[in-house]
Amino acid sequence: MSAKAKSRLISAFDRLGGNLAEWLNVRIEGGTARRRSIIEGERALIEETVKYGIEHLKSDPQFAARAFETHFGTVARKQINRDEVLGYAVEDLKISPPTEIEAAAGPEELNQPFMDRLGSYAGEASTEELRQRWGRVLAEEVRNPGTFSNKVLRVVDEIDAATAKLFEDACDHRIGDSLPRCLTGELPYATVIALTTAGLLVEPGLGQHRGFSGSKSNTGEDFWLISFDDNALVISKDAKLPDQQFGGMADSSRAIFRNHTSFPATSVYILTKEGLAISSILPDKAREAFLRYAGLVREQMPEIELRICRRNVAGGYDVVQILEGSPPEQPSPGFSTAT
Repeated sequence: MSAKAKSRLISAFDRLGGNLAEWLNVRIEGGTARRRSIIEGERALIEETVKYGIEHLKSDPQFAARAFETHFGTVARKQINRDEVLGYAVEDLKISPPTEIEAAAGPEELNQPFMDRLGSYAGEASTEELRQRWGRVLAEEVRNPGTFSNKVLRVVDEIDAATAKLFEDACDHRIGDSLPRCLTGELPYATVIALTTAGLLVEPGLGQHRGFSGSKSNTGEDFWLISFDDNALVISKDAKLPDQQFGGMADSSRAIFRNHTSFPATSVYILTKEGLAISSILPDKAREAFLRYAGLVREQMPEIELRICRRNVAGGYDVVQILEGSPPEQPSPGFSTAT
């Protein structure tokens, strides 16, 4: 991890967890021993604080004991939650460290307002699922500072476990900000309602399309291109496309069709900006989903040549694979009977 990315992580420890070296030493110990030491330390802190309170509030020692125990017990529990969130963030960064570009980009410290809000949410993360969720948020912010706005953090906080599972399952088919319907199938109505209500999915209405755009190669060849972030698919403009169904409603099983503007397109669900940001904390399966999409286009139009492309450092696309088209099957020769 580069100096900038490390600096961002250290700034998170300074804000949420105190000393990084001490935290790492504690993490080396077994989970049971760690929790026991924290609980014992919390109990000792409460007992000493209660003694202090009783000495200064002799008029009502029972009230002093309750007040100090409640206050410092809450403080200790919130710090335990923050420590766990930090632990999950470190584990996530070990599994998926920042790329060279991510590590070198951005400021050396995480945004202070972001850390204030994250600290509040992390302190209330009383379940393992919530701690993991906020740990992934922190890890992604270290990789890509500025990903999580106030609104995105609020959406993360408000998602219940059932909706989170629906969203994660849907994002197995995510390519960029889109969920091609030929991959997801028609999502159940209850799923669409849950994801749109949570602010993760744009209301689909009568259907949404991602269209191909016309372009020209360096050799002057005209072609159609559809891009999903780092991935793109290219087909010849001479390709014969199936028409969209009557009334503008496309068959979701089709990977490609000709839309009302005579451009090729595919039917999709679209993530909101918040949904796209939150998808970044989930396992990235975009490349696999894109290749499955290309495979469905291939199945639907086996006679055309497909070019699979990846984005280059200049912002354009390089062809990384060419799937040659197969000639259409010729009908079996018939025969006639002389009369």
